[in-house]
Amino acid sequence: MANDLELQNLFSAVTDALLADKSGDIDRIIGRYAVPRAEVDSLIGVIRRLHVMLVGAQPSRRFVRRLKTDLVGTPERNVVARIRYLPPRVQIAAGIALVAGFMLLSRRRMLDEMQGEQQEVPVLQ
Repeated sequence: MANDLELQNLFSAVTDALLADKSGDIDRIIGRYAVPRAEVDSLIGVIRRLHVMLVGAQPSRRFVRRLKTDLVGTPERNVVARIRYLPPRVQIAAGIALVAGFMLLSRRRMLDEMQGEQQEVPVLQ
C-alpha cells in the first residue's frame, strides 16, 4: 500500500485537474506518483463522479446577509428591514394598518380644520 502522503498528493492533483477541466491529464498525473494504479482507480472514479454531480451554487444575497447576522450577531435596526423578513400575511396586515392609521390622522386633521373655519366665521345679526 502506498503511503498516505503520496495518496493525498495524488488525489489533490487529480481533483485540481478535474476542476481545471483537464481530465485528459489524469493518466499522466497518476504516473507521476509512486502509487499503484489498481489502488487508486476506484477512488479516481469516485472523484470524477463527484465532480460531475456536485455543481457549484452561489447563495443569494439575502441568505448571505441573514447568515452573517446569525453568525456575527449584528441585528439590523432598520424598520423596513425588519418588516421585509416577516411572513407575507403579516406584511399585508402591517401595510393595511399603516394605511388605516394615515387615513385616520388625515381625517382628524381635516375635521379640526373644518371646525376652526366654522369658529372664525363671524355671525351676522
